[in-house]
Amino acid sequence: MKKVVIIGGGVSGLSAGIYAQQMGYETEIYEKNPMVGGECTGWNRQGYHIDNCIHWLTGCQKQDDLYSVWNNVGVLDDDVKLYREDYIYMLEMDGVKLHLWRDIEKARKEFLSIAPEDSAEINKFFDNVKLAECVRVPFEKAQTDMNFIEFMKFVMPMKNMTKVMNEYGQESVKDFAERFKNPYVKAIMGKYFSESFLAYTLITSYAFLSSSTAAIPMGGSVSLVNRMIKRYNDLGGKIFTNKSAEKVNIVNGKAESVSFADGSEVSCNYVICATDTSVTFSKLLPEEYMPKNLKTLYKETKGYRVSSGFHVSFGVVGSEPCSPKGATIFPCEKFKVGKQTCDFMGTRMYDYDESLFPSDKRVIQCNFLQDEEDYEYWKNLYADRERYNAEKKRIADDVEKRIIKQFPELEGRLKLLCTYSPYTFTKWCGAYKGAYMSFYEQKGYKALTMKNKMKGLSNVILAGQWTAMNGGLPVAVTSGKFAAQKLPKIKSR
Repeated sequence: MKKVVIIGGGVSGLSAGIYAQQMGYETEIYEKNPMVGGECTGWNRQGYHIDNCIHWLTGCQKQDDLYSVWNNVGVLDDDVKLYREDYIYMLEMDGVKLHLWRDIEKARKEFLSIAPEDSAEINKFFDNVKLAECVRVPFEKAQTDMNFIEFMKFVMPMKNMTKVMNEYGQESVKDFAERFKNPYVKAIMGKYFSESFLAYTLITSYAFLSSSTAAIPMGGSVSLVNRMIKRYNDLGGKIFTNKSAEKVNIVNGKAESVSFADGSEVSCNYVICATDTSVTFSKLLPEEYMPKNLKTLYKETKGYRVSSGFHVSFGVVGSEPCSPKGATIFPCEKFKVGKQTCDFMGTRMYDYDESLFPSDKRVIQCNFLQDEEDYEYWKNLYADRERYNAEKKRIADDVEKRIIKQFPELEGRLKLLCTYSPYTFTKWCGAYKGAYMSFYEQKGYKALTMKNKMKGLSNVILAGQWTAMNGGLPVAVTSGKFAAQKLPKIKSR
């Protein structure tokens, strides 16, 4: 059998292993941490569960193209129950409540009743969300590997998205919010995502929910990964944890083995690097092999950015009802998080899954988007661990005060579970600048694609969310499939 060494046990590494095993290869996954899953993970604190990853998962309907991939890797099937939220998020401000309901017409009616002065822009927005429901993720073949006919077959069902991009494609979230006069509509449009995100990010995210392709698999991130592990193990794959790869050993343009931090070395026929690409090309492989477009993304820092977050989690004591259902944003007294001054914040209540969040173990999470300058602040602060921990605690206290002011019934009922900064995930899995998704383009810049094969290397393949822009779980799982597709077909005897 031909042997494939897969470096990195996140969703993309597991996906690559599953598809390669199905092709007849012998595969081994090597993960530096004690558990696989990468950033798709969760943990328990003081009897409460914190889910780090899944806000929603796209491709959750059987008619969705992506469903076939999730089904093949063991994530979705008839036995996996799904939860669909009623709204993507809501605004509470000055006693006004405004929702981006999954039911678009319900949301349209609510917006028009609150802001009739913005009727033209409101109708245009909801019409374009409906158009954006056509968006698909490549699932059969990587976009860079499609011929003209294959590409046209892929994009034609998404022709309505051209209208959306013509209207909003070169607007930032900040620009988009300025289209509206009403302060409540302006706030709900401009205060959830980063101001520098392109407006279509909001529109397509909402469209995933309104089309019902987005849902939350019960059991959360850890159960999702465990189902992939079971699928991989059932196919005969092998996983090695606490095994940190140090170098892919190249001889005459071909990988012959992988060296590990414990001094061991594993020979192989192929290598799939499913690590963060900043790790791949700063540690595992020389930078000279980095694809051209990927180099551009790292170097053009004005045009291509990454986003991270500062996170605070609270357990809710007791099973009595409380207000902040789902995701809620609201104005608050100013305070600092990293280098930013915040005058809005958001909460998300985790109470929809009885197996993870029973009525007396509900969790409120607050995530504050951080940019690259914030990341440097947290990285430098980490050198002084006492100051670092004190600053995290200061922010947690400020957040708790503002939650209680917004939701007075929570006074005396919040228990701080944990905080983590953008630097946390650099330590955990090498995340570039603490990012939870890959690069996103800025206004005036175009999205770039990259191949998962590298010039000068005949048997090393890239996988992971960093092989495409905007990243996330759909890109991670499909990139694993696409990486396996680059392995030669094994001839049957």
